[in-house]
Amino acid sequence: MELEYRPDFDAVRTRWARFWRGESDRPLFHAMRPKGEVSPVPKPRPYDLAFGEIDPVIDQALGWAASHEFLADAIPYFTITFAPDHFAALLGAEIMRGESGTTNWVKPCLSGLEDAEIAFRREGRWWRRTVECIERFRARADGKLIVTGTHLQGSLDALAALYGTQNLLADLAEAPEQVHTALEQIDRAQAEVRQALADVLDIATWGSLNRFGMYCAGILDVPQCDLSCMIGPGMFDAFELPYLRNEIAGMDASIYHLDGPDALRHLESLCGIERLDMIQWMPGEGYYDDDWSALNARIDALGKGQIFQPFYKLSADDIRRRWETYRSRKLFFHVAPGQIEELSSDV
Repeated sequence: MELEYRPDFDAVRTRWARFWRGESDRPLFHAMRPKGEVSPVPKPRPYDLAFGEIDPVIDQALGWAASHEFLADAIPYFTITFAPDHFAALLGAEIMRGESGTTNWVKPCLSGLEDAEIAFRREGRWWRRTVECIERFRARADGKLIVTGTHLQGSLDALAALYGTQNLLADLAEAPEQVHTALEQIDRAQAEVRQALADVLDIATWGSLNRFGMYCAGILDVPQCDLSCMIGPGMFDAFELPYLRNEIAGMDASIYHLDGPDALRHLESLCGIERLDMIQWMPGEGYYDDDWSALNARIDALGKGQIFQPFYKLSADDIRRRWETYRSRKLFFHVAPGQIEELSSDV
């Protein structure tokens, strides 16, 4: 299969297939740089698609891909997404334009859970807009870059977006059965949305990418639970883990976004999900410069792969050392273009 802005796409796809099987003979790397002979075009903001015109975003996305070189295992892609809780909007929440212009947010739509009916709204404004954006992007971008779909933030986070965080926290204690019923509805709706996205994106042909630039020939996503920072292990295991396990079972590859020190209490439970491939640790403000090597070793001992983003500030030797000492063969590093040259013997 050909991809204009990544001519060796077939070779890269093969490397990613080995990676997800746990058979990679080296770490995989993400790096890109502007092409020297052209002025680089910045990548457009996906959230602009929620309310703005579509064609200018397509123009800019194609300009960005054409003006950059994708190194090592990076693949040019663009994500169709309108807000962090895009999925909740497909269930009835309303997307509101952020005042800062940098993000959008969703307005809760449920006043209670007792008689709540949570379902995928195929006739709704935001699904129709999603399909329109995907179809118009694909008409111009197929064969040049990969068009991929929004992250589906499900389970407790989706319910918090639909109902309000404080309301949900109260009902976790006071109306647990109603919470479970709502989560079961979200679970079913998420499976329907995921399949609908796979169809309109033609994932069977093109595959998919996540926000970290990782590629999979099938369905790939980044499950997470921001609410986990506000609840203890018992409540997490009762109200998040079963639905998270179902969510991951519907993917071909998965990376859990573990966000902030207060989420670390759930690490062992998360790593007990056999089909979860990897953990992406995000320390949060004030913690990026800390030494997280002990946590990295702990995640590896629990049998999960990891993403190493630029805040780790790893040298080429650090990367080689992790590959040599860790058990997991699912290690993915964001590196500077110059490091690719240092690691050329490994790449």
